[in-house]
Amino acid sequence: MNYQEFLTTIKTQLSLRIDADATLDIRRFTKNNGTDLDGLIIFRPNLNISPTIYLNPYYHRYLQGVPMEDIYTDILITYQEHLPSEDIDVSFFTDFSKAKKLVTMRLVNYKQNEKMLQEVPHFRYHDLAIIFYCLLHANKENNAHILIHNSHLDIWKISKEALYQVAKKNTPKLLPHQLMPLTEVLLQSHYICDEDIDKNDPQIYILTNNYRTNGATALLYEKLLSQIADSFEKDLLILPSSIHEVLILPIDSISKSTLDHYGTFIREINETQLADDEVLSDHAYYFQRATQMISY
Repeated sequence: MNYQEFLTTIKTQLSLRIDADATLDIRRFTKNNGTDLDGLIIFRPNLNISPTIYLNPYYHRYLQGVPMEDIYTDILITYQEHLPSEDIDVSFFTDFSKAKKLVTMRLVNYKQNEKMLQEVPHFRYHDLAIIFYCLLHANKENNAHILIHNSHLDIWKISKEALYQVAKKNTPKLLPHQLMPLTEVLLQSHYICDEDIDKNDPQIYILTNNYRTNGATALLYEKLLSQIADSFEKDLLILPSSIHEVLILPIDSISKSTLDHYGTFIREINETQLADDEVLSDHAYYFQRATQMISY
């Protein structure tokens, strides 16, 4: 069956498998980097919020031969795992004195999000953009957030500069950074074993947040790159592996041609290994310890 038939079948079959008082809807969402995804929402009369389950990956699984019955089961399990236990009171969102404690920032690609950036407060950061959210809930399995639009600033009667100052303080507190050796992460994930590690290879580190979601934003945390560079007494080569994390390699120095070479490697990974909405940048970055400046 084609994709539209797949969506219709999902909605019809899941309607037969859920409570009679619940209703289903499939909506098109524009995600990061202008990526359009179809999300299934199951509404229940006693809840004002519901998880969105994106169906595009399930269609790829269907094309790979996964039985539809398995797909129905997996969607329902995912829904139950992410279903909130009670309503979320969003009335606070009209009062900035209440909302400000939840304001956070996020890094996205500037060029790939130009249409969205017309509607939201943002700041340019090299080839990236800083945007803002209210973080309602976060854990290692999922998070709930509301994207802040220009219209919210009008309601709150604040400037985007004031919003940034709040987000700059909140984000490291709500989403603390994590810096871990890449080999340690790969060992924990069973991608490699001890015998695969060459002690003579340069040590590479992963910088993310404690939930490992949109963790590349840790690049913005005040003085964090300086602290990391000082701890190694080296400059830093920064490879944006996705919106969720960056790789950091302590180095003595780097030439422009070598930096461009890493950029070629990053573009290849972005095109072949990442989902479109997870790409952060096609460039490698260089943080110079002496000047405390980042460039690409």
